[in-house]
Amino acid sequence: MKKDYLSTALKTLTCILFLSALVSCSSNPGNTKETETDSTVVATASQTTESIPDSTVQFLITSAAGDFKNFKQVTPVDFRKVKVGYVELTPGVNSFVLCGEFASKEKKDEWLPFATLKTSGYEQYMGNQALSFCEKATMVLTDETQLSADLKNKLEALRK
Repeated sequence: MKKDYLSTALKTLTCILFLSALVSCSSNPGNTKETETDSTVVATASQTTESIPDSTVQFLITSAAGDFKNFKQVTPVDFRKVKVGYVELTPGVNSFVLCGEFASKEKKDEWLPFATLKTSGYEQYMGNQALSFCEKATMVLTDETQLSADLKNKLEALRK
């Protein structure tokens, strides 16, 4: 009788430990996928809680704003969903990237994707080229609204 009780207790304990391990392995909040459906851009980039140096973020914002200022085909007037992260360009070589959308003076109702990459200098892409970088990027959790405002303010300051 005692042997059956001990056997049942061990089986129950083993089952509880197994289920606990299974539940803890399947929940991974730091690497969730996010889909934005209210936009012309559908991003599936993963997100992380890692940090990117503020000097790098400011470099990307300044570079993007400068490029937008000098771009003659469209005149950006607003930004949204601006995120920062990194993308693997070649195996083992990562580059920081600023991704988001902008509305132009010419097409106010259309939000166009952009990506600014930190290279030896920087590179800026728009449209489908930008999407290819942003969809592969690992984004760092930041305040999108603040980054959007920072980029807009930097562009307005450069235009003065």
